[in-house]
Amino acid sequence: MGRAWTTQDDVRLRSERINSIETLKNPIGNSQIEIVQLGRGRLSGELLHGRIEDVAFSRGQFSLSVRATGVFSPDKIVVGTLLACVGGSRSLGDPVVPGDVLMHPPGAEHDRLYEGAARFAGVMCDPAEILDLFVAEEQVSDPEFWTKRRHFRFTDRRTGALGALLALLAGRLQHGGIPQGAAAEYWKRSVLDAFIGPVAMEPGAGRERPVASSTRIVHDVERYLQKNGNRAVHVSEICEKLKLKRRTLYRAFDEALGIGPIEFLRAKRLSMVHLRLRQASPDETGVLDVATELGFLEFGRFAQQYRALFGEYPRETLHRNAR
Repeated sequence: MGRAWTTQDDVRLRSERINSIETLKNPIGNSQIEIVQLGRGRLSGELLHGRIEDVAFSRGQFSLSVRATGVFSPDKIVVGTLLACVGGSRSLGDPVVPGDVLMHPPGAEHDRLYEGAARFAGVMCDPAEILDLFVAEEQVSDPEFWTKRRHFRFTDRRTGALGALLALLAGRLQHGGIPQGAAAEYWKRSVLDAFIGPVAMEPGAGRERPVASSTRIVHDVERYLQKNGNRAVHVSEICEKLKLKRRTLYRAFDEALGIGPIEFLRAKRLSMVHLRLRQASPDETGVLDVATELGFLEFGRFAQQYRALFGEYPRETLHRNAR
């Protein structure tokens, strides 16, 4: 899966190959994000995790359309940027283009749609780190500034410099490393400034990101499914229980995700099966048991739907663990 280099206790780096949505569940730090695969085929890519003292950073790329939701951290700020994306990207329903910076305060809900292959980078840190770094900047040194979700639209010219810095840092950590003390402090400041410096220079370029009504509806549907054990749920039941017109439900999914509710709910349950099989032992878990638990009762049809989405049969996913 990957390889790790450790130079000192306060400077670490780990690289992983992506061959399943399982790896994308932890895009930065120790976060656990829910991933639903929407694009068809075997997901591939690479994810680089780094940490300098208590500042975590990451750089990743993956090959297919996915949706990511969840909370990065209950007590740390995450600032991320889109480096590239095929087919576009959305956050809380708003388009995101390469160069944009998205700010997630502690405990904030992350909601992201990647419509194709993408590259991203992010940094996670305690709010105090940012306040200390930009203490002379009146607006961004205000703790209140970092308590809101914000979307900054910058030129994508900065993405090249950011990618080059992370590549240089990765190279240093792999070949000789970074000594403790002043050198580690310098690189930590460099990483924070690469992500957050543009925000300090142009705080007015950002705007608060309210949750669109279409995104709220999708979230309500997902919470309903979670309360019901992620069983198979018919669209008519969702409309009845959430008191939604069918047209409203379809329009919300189209605006938020670009696909209909039936297709998304199927992909969501198939992704849950995929994750369960990737984490299971072939000697202790049966495909049929997992499929039945998550609401798939017609096994032949389920296997075909699974293969169409992930490019392999469920038993192949399960036995990949043994290999």
